[in-house]
This record gives sequence, C-alpha cells and structure tokens, in this order.
Amino acid sequence: MKEIEQSSQRNRGRKTNRARSEVAKKVPSEGKKREKKPSKWFPIIMIIILLAAVIILGLALDWTNCDNGSSLTNNINDTSENWEKYKAKSIELSGTGKTLITDPGVYTLTGELTDGYVEITSIGAVKLILDNVSITNNSGPAIYVAEAKLVVIETSEDSTNTLIDGSVYYDWDEDVCGTIFSHDDLVLQGAGLLKVQANYEDGIVGKDDLKINSGSYVIDAKDEGIRGRDSVYIVDGTFEIISGGDAIKSNNSEEVGKGWIKIDGGVITINAGDDGVHAESSLEINGGIVQISKSYEGLEGAKITINGGDVSIVASDDGINAAGGNDGSSPNMSRYQQSSNAYAISINGGSLYVNSTGDGIDSNGAFYVNGGTVIVDGPTNSGNGALDAETGVVYNGGSIVAVGASGMAVAPVPASEKNSISIFFGSTYGAGTTIKVTDANGEIVLRHSSAKSFQHASLSSDAFEDGKTYSIYINNDFYTAVTLSEKTTQVGSGRIEPGGRMGPGNKR
Repeated sequence: MKEIEQSSQRNRGRKTNRARSEVAKKVPSEGKKREKKPSKWFPIIMIIILLAAVIILGLALDWTNCDNGSSLTNNINDTSENWEKYKAKSIELSGTGKTLITDPGVYTLTGELTDGYVEITSIGAVKLILDNVSITNNSGPAIYVAEAKLVVIETSEDSTNTLIDGSVYYDWDEDVCGTIFSHDDLVLQGAGLLKVQANYEDGIVGKDDLKINSGSYVIDAKDEGIRGRDSVYIVDGTFEIISGGDAIKSNNSEEVGKGWIKIDGGVITINAGDDGVHAESSLEINGGIVQISKSYEGLEGAKITINGGDVSIVASDDGINAAGGNDGSSPNMSRYQQSSNAYAISINGGSLYVNSTGDGIDSNGAFYVNGGTVIVDGPTNSGNGALDAETGVVYNGGSIVAVGASGMAVAPVPASEKNSISIFFGSTYGAGTTIKVTDANGEIVLRHSSAKSFQHASLSSDAFEDGKTYSIYINNDFYTAVTLSEKTTQVGSGRIEPGGRMGPGNKR
C-alpha cells in the first residue's frame, strides 16, 4: 500500500541514513605455513596483470583518445522500468505541508501547494507526472528525493508547471540546495513546460546521474541552473537558463570517470554569471543548438569534444577552456596538474562561434581541429589570443577564421595535415571589417565580418592547396596575394607564439 502523508511544514526534511558496510580484515593464521616454491609462470602472470592495469587506467583517464568516439554513458536506464505494471494513482495537491510518497509507482500530480513540498522515499522506482502543478516551499525544496531506485519527473502535454523554493532552507541537511533535489538517479522528460525558480542556490540537482530526455524548461537560479554530480546527459529538450553561477555543471572531481557532461540535442540558451557549461572531466557536444549569450567562460572541462551541433559563445574570459582559468575553478586540477596529456580540445564537426575578451579557444594541452566550422572574434588586448594551446594547434580539416590581437597570436603547427595562413596586419582594423579569401578563379574560400577590432588573422580551409595562390581582401579591397609554401604560410611581420611542436601523424 502506498503511503501519502500530509503533515505540518515543521516536520519537513526527513533524512535518510544510508547503511555503511564494514569489510573485516582477515587475520593470518599463526601456525607455521608450508613453504612453496614460486611457479615458473608467476613472473609472466604478474607482467600480464600490470599491463592490464595500465591499459585500464589509461582508458579511464582517456589518455589515448581525442576523436569523436564517445565513451560518455551514465548509469540511468530509464527505459528498462516497466511502468505499465503499476496502477496509475492521482494526487491532488492543496494547502501546505509535505506530501510523502513511499511506494513505487506512477503518480499524476495536480493542484497547488502554497507552502509545502513533495518528498519521495522509496526502495523502488517512482514516476511523477506533473499536470499543471504549482509548488512553493518557503523554506526548502519543492521536490525532494530522499531515496529511490530511480525517479522520473515528467511534464504532461501542454501543461505549465511551476516549482519555487525558499531563499532560506530551514532544518535541512547542508547538501540539500536545489528546487528539485535528488540523492539518487534522476530523469526529466515530457511534453510540457517546467518553470524552476531557485531562490536558495541551484535549480535542478541530481547527486548521482542526471538525464534529460525531452521537455521545455525555464530556469532562473541564484547559483547553478542544472547540476548532476556524477554526470549530466541532455538528449533533447528546450532550455532557457539564467544562473548566478554555472548554468550546467557536473562537479564530481573525486572519482575517475565521473563529472562529465554530454549534449546530444535540444535548444539551450544560457545567461550565466560564471561558466556556461562546466564539466570536471569531459564535456562532449554531439548536436543541438547551444547559445551562450553571457558567461565568464563559455565551455570549460578537462577534455572538450565538439562533434556536431551549432554552438555560439560570448565570454568575458576564455570562450572555451580546457583546464586552466583565472577564476580558480579549473576542472580536476589536483588530479591532472601533473600532465597536460589530460587536457584536450577536439573539434570534429558542427558550427562554432566564439566572441571572447580572454582567449578565444584555450587548451592547456592538445588542440585539434579535424572538421566543422570555427569562427573566433578574439581579444582586443595583446595579453590573450584568439587561439591558444600548450602543445600547439593541429589543423586537420574543416575551416578556421580566428581574428584578434597580435601580441599572443597562434597559428596551426607544421604537423597539421591541412594548410593555413597567418596574417599580421600593419594596422588595426575596426569592428565590422570584412576579411575575405578567394582562390585563383575568384571563388570565395573564407569570409568573415569581425565583431571587434583586430591586428591578426589565422585562416584555415580544406580548400587550401600547397603551391596555390590566394587573394586576401579587406572590405572588398585587395590586400595581398599569398602563395602557400608551407603548412602555415605567414604574411606580415610578427611573431607566432611557439607552443609545443607535435610530430607528424598526430591526428586524434
């Protein structure tokens, strides 16, 4: 039998103590043991074990792979639960207090709580269907998952649902800090609208894995908008996120293989007081539209991979940053700071636009462009560059137009497979200036109207060929002709930041 309890708001905040197991240590026998000669196979077995350990560790840290193959999967199998086996139940919310759900099942919620919340404490799976629900809790979360095998929160078709938490949490555990807060795996989906107002800290929080399959979300959060400690996986959906901190975040920096974010689709608009999307380990975008209109850093993670989609970023510091950062929020610094092998940016497809005050795209390790379209309106101050990479920018395909200040200018390294042009201009060109590259037939190869002033341009295209001559135009006026004599042909007087030089065949 399910238990549904309406109680006074004073009794909110039931905590669930989790059992802790103790592993007993085996005490060796005091008796004299019979000595045995080691097997002749022992050294071979030990070598095999050590090799296996090294391989497993390398895969866990993703040392060997910067291509578009995804290894990011969370533990939520939300389609495996047979929800039809449960008898549908309805709950009409009204008044104040706590609504407690303890039995597994499917619950359709309607009505309004003016000062209360819904709590789930179950050993099984629970699905909440929100059908024009309004929940306000003046001193805690609106939906609280104390314990459950799995919780799915689904908005019914054409419904509008509103969840509001309090600006102060009274009598709650310290880690409870979200309008929707779950200690266990959490899935959100549906065909309706969910509005989340987070007055205390975060909007939607999953302490384990968080997955969003579908639905529309409007989130206004004092701190983080969406946070999954172990992972955030966005399959689809429409999101409008305003956040005082990071808009989307995964913050598990303690466990290898955790703290990642994956975006496969959807339309995501972000206005963030800190980072737009911040992952402690890997951040992967495979599709959808990600529009970051305001951020400190647009995308930040130890390893960032863009395989597809349409991404646009406005950032007051770096547009994309693999690891480092002036704000001290660098992902996994304690784990990775010993080796730049842990940092990488790989752009394999899609469309990317960056408008940054700091570095446009900055990797404290490797940086690969293997495909897609990359446009950067970089910094106007010479303390930063449109492109930056500890071990150099390797250009293997796609196209790049990166303009900005010349003081820290970076161009692709000789180990690149495709050709580039690096131009140091004799004067500064203002915002709105158009730079154009044409081939011998007058066909446009690259074209970009800059949003800001610039003194340097790094230009890369699949269409560039060794030994061919290309014409550069500024505002449709002929500037110069360039014959490609090496992987990066330099025009004008200036100094390219050396970075690391990688050997041939280093495409990842």
